[in-house]
Amino acid sequence: MRWILLDVAIALAALAVLAVLVLGLWRRVKALSATVAVAGETVGQATDRLAAAQASGPLGEPDADHRRPPAT
Repeated sequence: MRWILLDVAIALAALAVLAVLVLGLWRRVKALSATVAVAGETVGQATDRLAAAQASGPLGEPDADHRRPPAT
């Protein structure tokens, strides 16, 4: 009987350690996903600004008579 109680105690301790590890990993994943979301928004804004700058800059839209024909 003593060995069964010892085995149960070891199994419960192992489950408790596993639960603590999973909870810690879950918190890290949530923090990482928040960081990735912020980075995605930043990249999206930079892409929009770059597209606007390219459209309005000196290399933006060339004149109609200076356009190259499409490649075949």
